[in-house]
Amino acid sequence: MFMPWSELAAFIDSGFRELIETDVAQIRYGDVGMATWLAIGVGVALALTLVRLAAARKRHVRQHSGHVIAVNHRKRLWIRLAHSAPKLLLAAALVLLVVSVADPFLTATEEVSGYVESRVRIDLVDTSGSMAWEFPDTNKSKAEVARDAHLEFLDMRRDKNDRVSLWLFSTYPYMVDDFVMDDELYYFQVWDAPYVMTQRLDKAMVVPRDKVRIIPAEGDTNIVRPLQDIVKHFDRDEAAVGLASNQNRAVLIITDAAVDEFPDAEFAELNKRNIVPYIIYINTSDARTASFLHPTVPQLVSQIQEYGGDYFDVTDEDSLAQAYRAIDEREAVRVELRHRALKVPIYSRFLLVAMGLLVVGIPMGFVSELLWGTSP
Repeated sequence: MFMPWSELAAFIDSGFRELIETDVAQIRYGDVGMATWLAIGVGVALALTLVRLAAARKRHVRQHSGHVIAVNHRKRLWIRLAHSAPKLLLAAALVLLVVSVADPFLTATEEVSGYVESRVRIDLVDTSGSMAWEFPDTNKSKAEVARDAHLEFLDMRRDKNDRVSLWLFSTYPYMVDDFVMDDELYYFQVWDAPYVMTQRLDKAMVVPRDKVRIIPAEGDTNIVRPLQDIVKHFDRDEAAVGLASNQNRAVLIITDAAVDEFPDAEFAELNKRNIVPYIIYINTSDARTASFLHPTVPQLVSQIQEYGGDYFDVTDEDSLAQAYRAIDEREAVRVELRHRALKVPIYSRFLLVAMGLLVVGIPMGFVSELLWGTSP
């Protein structure tokens, strides 16, 4: 059963009012690319149609007739307007359809909360002066090799609900940001972080100048201070989020392991809290020069397993995959996730008005063509 014209008119009127009352300045678009390609396709089709009409012979023109149709025998102005009105309605409907494809939405604030299974981790990145030296046979610094490995690891962890905090350390520790669950944001934070923090730049350092932060009193490799601060930060986070005591968490340390002091007490504190240390080891040692007195594996790496952790050598092709699997196998932590829902889709406003215009415009086009489409 068809909708009565009165109800259809009321429906279209309400749609128009809702669209007109929309604050255009507040509209955002979620898929401009799709709408752009659709608009290009429509534009190409329209251009081809105009070329065809221009090249084809006019319907009411007879070049051999020898005379022109008088003005008083042509369509009146109001008839020409009525005849063209359906085309204008269809054009407006097409524009609204293209806009609706762009996924328009408004912003609104609404508190949303829930729970998600997550793996909590702090990434501790070594940015000391030793990381600026060349990684053998690569023409890259150890810091750049380490960053590439870290970013590759983050790609592997994408969409795994990791709750991660980025820390840098040289002589002193620096927390870049608190725990986040946004993969894109965290990836950018890691990508944008400096390679090296030092008090002066040596000419032998093979690190881009824009990736160096010149900071007085920096350049050493003190891992004790950052681990002490990380233990405190985990304790504060545990109290703030309301995690159960001693739930599985991890510290991922990206370093060349050339540390000034072995953090025995700090590793013991991490182990006491069930926080597992992992090391992505930037290994530049030569196994051929190894001896009992001068081992190739530093103490930080060789003794990490005594504290329940493990290390992964970046010179091994499978090391990052092994690190990924090791962290993924840890028991997930159930944390409460709070955010504000900001997206209110309004594509239906454009779509409903477009459908209403088509419902009116298409029958009107047939009628106008029958009445006024056969005369000049």
